[in-house]
Amino acid sequence: MSEFEYVSLSNLVEEIIDNRGRTCPTSEQGIPLIATNCVKEDRIYPTHEKVRYVSDETYGEWFRGHPIPGDILFVNKGSPGRVCLVPDPIDFCIAQDMVALRANKRLVCPQYLFAALRSPQVKASIDNMNVGTMIPHFKKGDFDKLLIPVPGRGEQESIGNIYYSFSLAIDNKCKTNETLEAMAKALFKSWFVDFDPVRSKAEGRPTGLPAEISDLFPDSFEDSELGEIPSGWECCSFTQLVEVISGGTPKTSIDEYWNGSVNWFSVVDSPSSSDCWVIQTEKSITQQGLNNCSSKLLSTGTTIISARGTVGKVCLAGQDMAMNQSCYGLRSKAANGEYFCFYLTKSLVEILEARAHGSVFSTITRDTLDGVSTISPPLEVIQSFNGIAGALLAKIKNNLEDNRIMGNQRDALLPKLISGEIRIPDAEKMLEEVGI
Repeated sequence: MSEFEYVSLSNLVEEIIDNRGRTCPTSEQGIPLIATNCVKEDRIYPTHEKVRYVSDETYGEWFRGHPIPGDILFVNKGSPGRVCLVPDPIDFCIAQDMVALRANKRLVCPQYLFAALRSPQVKASIDNMNVGTMIPHFKKGDFDKLLIPVPGRGEQESIGNIYYSFSLAIDNKCKTNETLEAMAKALFKSWFVDFDPVRSKAEGRPTGLPAEISDLFPDSFEDSELGEIPSGWECCSFTQLVEVISGGTPKTSIDEYWNGSVNWFSVVDSPSSSDCWVIQTEKSITQQGLNNCSSKLLSTGTTIISARGTVGKVCLAGQDMAMNQSCYGLRSKAANGEYFCFYLTKSLVEILEARAHGSVFSTITRDTLDGVSTISPPLEVIQSFNGIAGALLAKIKNNLEDNRIMGNQRDALLPKLISGEIRIPDAEKMLEEVGI
């Protein structure tokens, strides 16, 4: 690999686009406004999570400028240094606390600059330059102090392409997961919220389901405390359908309780809604730590809901794990009903959030869960849903495992490629071996 030099980030970009560093006027609809939460290290392009909107007038007159495809979004505040690429076509504008960097293509390959900004070496430099004790931020004026290793043009293009290829493969599986999760969510809504099969039968229309599944649904409705529900179904407390499991934290002062083989879940480990599964956690505890705290070991497939502080995040345990006291584990009392339990919990989140209480932190308790009424379908319907949704969620979990492996390979390769420890042909061969 050729020798490289260190060049300041400000010298590698030809334009920096921001929006004045303050909140812009928003509207009910219009052009999506991407905030810092939409920039994620495991995605190439920004996600559209909890977006706000701006009017055409605001888009045209309020901003100093707008990113274009190929620019790099750089987060300045909260989690400084997170970056992603701007897609083509672009369908958003950017909120405060981030900027768009337009690479000077005469000096640096944009994909290489994107990869370099995600390298451990550069991220460490960013961390060392952060200011602010409560909310860290990286000042735009310090871009000239942030040094980027820049190899020859050929190496830049190769490294950028290798990193992008890994990232694109990961991104594609993430998009597949979004589709699979949307399918499972739509099925739950159709069967247990809108009661589509029952409605179709009541109106003399085909349900569109296989006969053995269609026969599980009645052809009429009856009144209940929740309104119209399928005939023969019941209303009950949420806790009549699920077992509620408490969490706990081993003493942090005892080293022997921590960094063991038992994954330990807290709300920071909550995945995006489309991923559903938690397959790894930030912290782990030992068996001794588990034995000396109030948390039980949750079996794979247990629903976890955050219950204090950030209330209402719902996910599935992707392997056996413990959890802290700010969460509850929920297990279906119906045999083979774990995925029905998961989507039922998600469908009740807004009700649970509305009933949360607490003077300092929003909190839901066992009484909160017990006070929520819901439907109780026949066991055969629950298990039929579980079989269909389970197949979709199994694919999501497999994709997450694949992405974890590819992400580890990519992130291990990057610093070695930049330093020259691994030759580019060897890395390209690795791409071929994993089918990228």
